[in-house]
Amino acid sequence: MTALVERARQNDSAAFRALFQAHVAGVHRIVYRMVGPASDLDDMVQTVFVEAFRSLPAFRGEALFSTWLARIAVRVTMHGVRRRPPRALALDEQQEPRLDAAGPERMVAAREGLAMLQALLAELRPKRRAAFVLHVLEGYSMDEVGAILNASTAAIKVRVHDARRHIEKRCRKDPRLAEVLIAGGRS
Repeated sequence: MTALVERARQNDSAAFRALFQAHVAGVHRIVYRMVGPASDLDDMVQTVFVEAFRSLPAFRGEALFSTWLARIAVRVTMHGVRRRPPRALALDEQQEPRLDAAGPERMVAAREGLAMLQALLAELRPKRRAAFVLHVLEGYSMDEVGAILNASTAAIKVRVHDARRHIEKRCRKDPRLAEVLIAGGRS
């Protein structure tokens, strides 16, 4: 366990503040990818850190702090997703790709790709969305996603596979969607 986490466990507010600063962007990204630019996005991120602060004495260091925090983020987000009706996600200005010298055409394609990916993610069931976001978009291993979602690695592989299959099926139905996603991914 890192010294910073240990100090935070002993109620060192400066250490917890440092952990917050180090991890808030990652938590925000996970929550955003799960719910999109919801009006309560910042509230959910704050709730994640409140839960983490409350649960910190129970953190045993068996996983990385970031993995443990991602688990809390997914749990808080899944609770929030279950409370609201399904809807398409929109593009948030904070998530806009930066293409300083790439030109306006590539910027538009990247923005469209991101918006379409968010809309596709909104179509997925919450458990599939969480597995896809954590593995494909956030880069966690299948084992880590299993630990975060409290599921077997085999179940995570199925969820990620099903999510990919859904996205590929939608791309086959709409070739323009595939083109925009590929163009957005090249940015």
